[in-house]
This record gives sequence, structure tokens and C-alpha cells, in this order.
Amino acid sequence: MKLLSATQLQEWDAYTMEHESISSIDLMERAATACTKWLLKQPFNQHPIFIFCGKGNNGGDGLTIARQLFEAGITPCIYIAEFGKPGTDNFQENLHRLHLLGLAVQYISSAALLPAIPENAVVIDALLGAGLNKPLAGLYAMIVQHINQANTNTIAIDVPTGMYIDRHVNSNIVIKALHTLTFQCYKLCFLIAENAPYFGQVHILDIGLHAGFFASANTNLRMIELEDIQQYITVRNPFAHKGKFGHALLMAGSTEKMGAAIMATGAALRSGAGLVTTQVPAVTAAV
Repeated sequence: MKLLSATQLQEWDAYTMEHESISSIDLMERAATACTKWLLKQPFNQHPIFIFCGKGNNGGDGLTIARQLFEAGITPCIYIAEFGKPGTDNFQENLHRLHLLGLAVQYISSAALLPAIPENAVVIDALLGAGLNKPLAGLYAMIVQHINQANTNTIAIDVPTGMYIDRHVNSNIVIKALHTLTFQCYKLCFLIAENAPYFGQVHILDIGLHAGFFASANTNLRMIELEDIQQYITVRNPFAHKGKFGHALLMAGSTEKMGAAIMATGAALRSGAGLVTTQVPAVTAAV
């Protein structure tokens, strides 16, 4: 599977809108629908739900999820990070749709307006999502720290707020999610060990982005999956001779540290080598 950059992910959205004649707000509706369907299947969907939104398109996803949950009979608590400026067009349109339903929305502009979050609550992080290029600070950092301190079930939409798409979080402030609902494909950030405490269990939701873009996207980053190697796996004659399938030589091991050499030898045999020879220091040969 290819791993795309933040720019390429944005281009994929644009490519889909161009080639499928779908508007950006309808594509947002499609993404939010995938998230809402997942949420409604979870055992915690009857708990209090707190949705925290920024004013970008990730926040627009959050507002759309809020509306869809309400239409399904669940009334979430909705909080918007307030910077004194209007949001993106899609955010503003979804905010208008919420107002038409009479859903209450609360704005957070200072620490005094941070809500108390009960322990059994489910928090949905729709603050920033993908595309972050600098550490969180100010209002966003304050909200994220407040959510993390609540120690509830937190679900991040696309990417946990504060996490970069293509590198580790370092010592930055980042949402600690139990689940991350990401769109269409894996991101590089979910394959970095230092990020693991923050994204939890990753669920890839198909939102119908155009396959043509992904097929033609140019990237040198890939994640090897089963389907990538199945074409190289052949069925062997049960009476075939081991000499027909290669001879692998491993040079491994050191004094009192033979575990890796033993594991690598077993892996070489299981991967298909007909014969495996492991060269180890003489002092370890009897281990």
C-alpha cells in the first residue's frame, strides 16, 4: 500500500471531486457518514458524547457527525474552538445545518469555558486532523490537555490533533485517542512507534475516494501487505528437492546472545529458502 503525504491526500480529495462531479461538502458528508456508522455500532454509543471541533474541515466533519448522531436519536454536546474568525465554507454550512435542527453549540475561547467531562463520556476529536505542520500552542493546546486529563474514551477523526502525518510527535502536545477513524488509507504516522500511545486502534474507513488517483500517485513510501507478496508465492510440489529453492547464508549471533540468530534462521526457512546455513561465532555453536 502506498503512503501519501498530506499534500497528496488533499489532492486526492480534489481529484475525486473533479472526476466524480461531487462537491466538497458532499464528500464531507460521505466521510462523516462512515464515521457515524462506525460509532453507532460501538457498545459505548449510549454514553454522553462530547464533540470538540476546530473551524477547519476536520471541524466540519465533527459538526456533520454531530448532526447525523442527532438524527439517529443521540444528542451530543458540541464545542467549538473560538478564535474570533469564521471557519471554512464547509464548516460554516454544517454549522448552519446544526442551527436549523436547534442543536446547542458552545464556544471555547478561554480556560474558564472548558466543560467538565464525565468519566463515562466519549470524546470525539475533530479539532485539526491532518495537515498539521507545527506543534500545538495556545487554545488548541489547552483544549487537548483538558481532554487528555479527562481520561475518557477518545476517538480521533482522521488523525489525532497534534500529530503530524509524516513524522513522530516528538514531545509535542497530542490527543491521546483510544481509536482513530482515518479515511481511505493508512498514514505514515500510524507506522511510527513513538506515535503509538496517541492513535490507539486505527480503523480505515472507505469514503469512496477515486481509485485512479491512488493508482497513479508517485511516492517512495509503501507498506507491504499480503496482497503485495501473494503474486510471488507459488505452490510447491510436495516432493520437490530443497536444493531447487536457494541456499541462504546468515552471519549472526554473538557470545551469549543467540536469540536473534535463532529467530532469523527460522524466519529464513519459513520464508521459503530451501536450505539455510547460519554462521555463528565458534564459542556460541553449542548454544
